[in-house]
Amino acid sequence: MSEENSWKEFSDDISNMSKKIKSNMTDEENIEDLKSSLKETRESIFNSFGELIQIVENTVKDDDIKEDALNLVNKLKHEMSNFVDSARETVSEAVNFKLSEEE
Repeated sequence: MSEENSWKEFSDDISNMSKKIKSNMTDEENIEDLKSSLKETRESIFNSFGELIQIVENTVKDDDIKEDALNLVNKLKHEMSNFVDSARETVSEAVNFKLSEEE
């Protein structure tokens, strides 16, 4: 599967999640819980990648390999963080749309 198809699949998953939220979510407490979960997911990603960076820095001896590995890890960290932020924005938009329809 190409990288473009993979990101397309992620985008489709977010869209499907948004549709499910629109049809199922009405309780403000659930909305806040979902937002909180996405925030925690983002923080967990940062922590996990931070630990991975420390492992690379402490174990890889070759400077060129270390630099390449750190660049890759940092790119992945930012991509995953952006993905979660995008999901959180999509959820917020979907919820706001649902709430405005009900008013």
